Amino acid sequence: MKPKINVPPSRKPNLKVKLDSNLIESKHIPLFASWIDKKDTSYSVNGIPYEFKLLYRSSRDGFSATSFHKNCDNKGATIWMAKIQGSTQLIGGYNPLDWNRSGNYKNTLDSFLFNFPDGKDISTAKLGYVNYANCAICCSSNQGPSMGNLDCKSSNSNWEFHTDWSGYPNINIPETFTVDCYEVFQVIRC
Repeated sequence: MKPKINVPPSRKPNLKVKLDSNLIESKHIPLFASWIDKKDTSYSVNGIPYEFKLLYRSSRDGFSATSFHKNCDNKGATIWMAKIQGSTQLIGGYNPLDWNRSGNYKNTLDSFLFNFPDGKDISTAKLGYVNYANCAICCSSNQGPSMGNLDCKSSNSNWEFHTDWSGYPNINIPETFTVDCYEVFQVIRC
């Protein structure tokens, strides 16, 4: 699915869009909010109904599943993004439920993965909503944010996207890759 990214320019700053990120810019937020709400068009900068609160940054909090879970478990809906090493590519996903260490999959039709082949250019965005709701979110004590066929392994810097299983559509995420950093934000409805 090719997301619609027509974000109208804003002439005045939005006081709601306060973003503590080393990976994304405020221009990504209207797009994320529209994907969360499954809108065909993007929110205006001044119409975003969510706050994005930084919970975890691997470069600050440590590249470990333990640190991820300490900061992100039981916080409700989250969106995460990761920068693929040696590129400008950003990938990520939305979990509308929560993370925990249960060792179980969580069921939802509202989760998605995204890919920006050029993380600075939102027009390169690719979006894929979950195909199989019963394995949309994977909660495991030895993994970071794992969703369907995208696994964040125990080191949290080595990841795999299993193209032989279609939990989420193939949106050109590499099959194996290392990330420089990833961040997780709590998504709070305003």
